Amino acid sequence: MNIKLDQWNLRAVTGAVLFAAVMCSAVYAQSVNPERLTRSKYWVKTAPNGALDRETTIGNNQWLSLYPGDYNAQGESAGGWDANVIYNGAMVAGQPVGWYYRSVIYNSPNVYALGQTAVTQNYNLVNPLRAEEYLTGDIGSYQFDAAGKRHMKYTLTGTVRVWSQPKYDDFVIMECTLTNTDDTTFNDFYYARLVTPNGPYRPASVSVGWDKEYEWDQVSGDSLGFIFYDGTSLPPTTTAPVYSIAPGDSTGNAGDPGNIGIQGSRNYKLYSPYVYAYTFFLDSLPKNKFGQKKIWRKIVSTDSRAEALELMPPRYDDGLGQYATLVNFITTNEQPRTSWKNAADSGITGAGSKWERNPRYLYAIGPFDIKKGESIHWYEIFTAGQMDRNVSLKGGYEATRRFKAEGIANLKENFAAAKNLIKGKFALPFGSIPPPTPADAPRVGNTNELKVVPSAVNSNGQRIQGVQVTWKAVHRNYKDPQTKQADFAAYKIYQSSNSIEGPWKMIDSIYYTKADSFLVAGTDTVPNVQYFIQSEPNVPYRYCVTSIDKLGNESGMTGYCFYPVSAEPPPTNEQKQILVVPNPFRQVSGFAESAEYKRIAFVNIPALCTIRIYTLSLDLVKTLEHTSGGGIETWGSQSGKDYMLSDFAQNVQPGIYIFHVESHVAGHEGEKSVGKIAIIK
Repeated sequence: MNIKLDQWNLRAVTGAVLFAAVMCSAVYAQSVNPERLTRSKYWVKTAPNGALDRETTIGNNQWLSLYPGDYNAQGESAGGWDANVIYNGAMVAGQPVGWYYRSVIYNSPNVYALGQTAVTQNYNLVNPLRAEEYLTGDIGSYQFDAAGKRHMKYTLTGTVRVWSQPKYDDFVIMECTLTNTDDTTFNDFYYARLVTPNGPYRPASVSVGWDKEYEWDQVSGDSLGFIFYDGTSLPPTTTAPVYSIAPGDSTGNAGDPGNIGIQGSRNYKLYSPYVYAYTFFLDSLPKNKFGQKKIWRKIVSTDSRAEALELMPPRYDDGLGQYATLVNFITTNEQPRTSWKNAADSGITGAGSKWERNPRYLYAIGPFDIKKGESIHWYEIFTAGQMDRNVSLKGGYEATRRFKAEGIANLKENFAAAKNLIKGKFALPFGSIPPPTPADAPRVGNTNELKVVPSAVNSNGQRIQGVQVTWKAVHRNYKDPQTKQADFAAYKIYQSSNSIEGPWKMIDSIYYTKADSFLVAGTDTVPNVQYFIQSEPNVPYRYCVTSIDKLGNESGMTGYCFYPVSAEPPPTNEQKQILVVPNPFRQVSGFAESAEYKRIAFVNIPALCTIRIYTLSLDLVKTLEHTSGGGIETWGSQSGKDYMLSDFAQNVQPGIYIFHVESHVAGHEGEKSVGKIAIIK
């Protein structure tokens, strides 16, 4: 990733020279370098025009967009898309021409990059008129391709913006300026985006898919467009699933409750309590050639068995011969402005079928006549919303009944905030900027991450177990970029026993004058704060730290630890005291924390030892080397990436197992103990 500090001008005057060099060299293999933006709750990996790309560099995760952002989204509850295409079409010099752009991973051949895309970290809004994190760059198309076929030559300059501040962290804003750099006019130019509002990577145990519905808000109308959410599965060619486990017995699998697919499951959370909307910002659109600010919208399927009006035509890879098809698809049989349910109940042609339960959503602008050297300019907004996460994580009938209405209400608030930012040229309301965030999102390769490790302190002769939390201190010379006042007031420390998504509970706060007593050397000129928190041993928690100013403005919750951390009980050489928790192990560990569902803990063990686990026939299953010095070792935690697997990467089957602990502590070498574990699945 190319990251640089905030500047007023990110694009040098050499851009025009670069453009000429690219075109004259006729190099057709260049592609745009997508970058990831992970500062807000809504994560994207994107090109400057907002075209999304898959994230494949972190573990096995593959996402285009995530809400709420979480690198573990492949197996958890963050939303994502599995399709994302941008189409362009026009009449140029009497010929129908077109381009499409999908993503780098799909080797889109019809784009080139002008210079390198760049992500700017304007953290804490040092420049208050810029976003907190934003991507800039240029994308264009060739006048002729490598085969000499006529296309259209343009440059699209784009900026993608995100914020972490509360009330501004649930949306992404794209700004685009498309300039005709060809030698003739573009007539009847259309620009269209296709997305798949796929929602979460829902678990197969609770959903068979075919369950995305849409609403149409009559008040917001075309300004907001269609709102998508997770309904109950209705496969087109098979019987809808029936769930006998609550709340599925009354609400189906709406919202994807984790427990309805497995009898006796303790996982109640809603995997899909989110709602989404995608749109051009109507107020800022240029008027098309008919004098209208117009957004075309369609919801279709890519399944070949779908009805004709519900079916997405083939990809528009070639501008020749397909332009008319693209225009016809955009402009005819527009999506009726109503909900899926109303369309289904009323039998409206071209809407409300079960094929739309796995939707492809196309929205477009045009037609425009763009003369040589002229430009069109627009904004797009991706907005998300959700109900109170404290409720949806607990699940149950109330959560499934309420998540849609409350999620839509939250989405509309977020959309209004995004519109106000655009109208205000991205300046947050005066006096609303919080102090610097103490840490950044975890696992993004930076040095400014929250660090949490098990720790202990001695107090009045007693050893107290807990964790040590370290974060970057707010700089002593910090002043609010708007008010110019030194208004930093305190740090707040949060704890979650459930997941990265929360719910977060504030457990402590440190006033800024007291924080000086906890300062230690940092990695640069800014010191760190190092703070001890007492915590119950063997209970995994995640931690998060925010900063707050004297007016109560609080920073975004970007500074959290990726893996849960447990305080460790002190070690013991009395091996008769060793416990296995839980024992027996039934399906899950019993912890609410999703990363610890498969966790088995060996407690009261020596500070240095080897734990071996055998079948009853004494076949070795797993070897654990305990070297941390504490009195606990776990098997199956997400941080260990073993997920209760054997040494041979095989799933452990139900049964009775023998554990063997051998001490390596000086003076106790070779001391051993043996016990049994029962695993019931």
